[in-house]
Amino acid sequence: MYEIHLTTAPLAAAQWPAFDRYAASIGARPMVIELARGVHPVQPMLTLCRDGGLDEVVRFAQALAGQAAQSGFEVVRCKIEQDASADVTCAQGGRQHYFEWHGRMAVPEPIRMQLAAVSEQYGGHLSNNAIRGGDIRYVTLRETGDLAALRRRVAALADAIAAHGWIIGKQQWESVVFDSNLTLDSGWLEHDDED
Repeated sequence: MYEIHLTTAPLAAAQWPAFDRYAASIGARPMVIELARGVHPVQPMLTLCRDGGLDEVVRFAQALAGQAAQSGFEVVRCKIEQDASADVTCAQGGRQHYFEWHGRMAVPEPIRMQLAAVSEQYGGHLSNNAIRGGDIRYVTLRETGDLAALRRRVAALADAIAAHGWIIGKQQWESVVFDSNLTLDSGWLEHDDED
């Protein structure tokens, strides 16, 4: 099973109802990812799952991106992931293959800057889903090497977070197998082999 994320160009306020309707029409979940920093801090997104071989899923996602554009939502990134919570084969080399870990936390406003600073020591950065709002934040780490390297970095970060008395809730391990536009993360979570 693959999870597809189609990031669109920024939307005007008047476009949100149509975006929600379009997401429902294709069986997708609408999201608005807000990055704590970066060149592109607000990223509307359509998320859905798909079975099949990778090539088939990439073609499906690209076709869906074209349909979204015809409906008025320009897709600027197609990202395809697989669950990596169990041991998996190391990601293949190249800009479109890497691992990510996301740790979900309830983070009240007074400690967000401190959590961001602790996370940055391990290459992690914060984001949230603006549609949900509230205090939920996601700490993300990315690894272009192997999954074992990411596990070591996450363990060290988790220890640092626990030392502050903070609690990581749900965790998600992902193998990103296709990413058409890494530049959307510029200034937030850099990719080791970016030019």
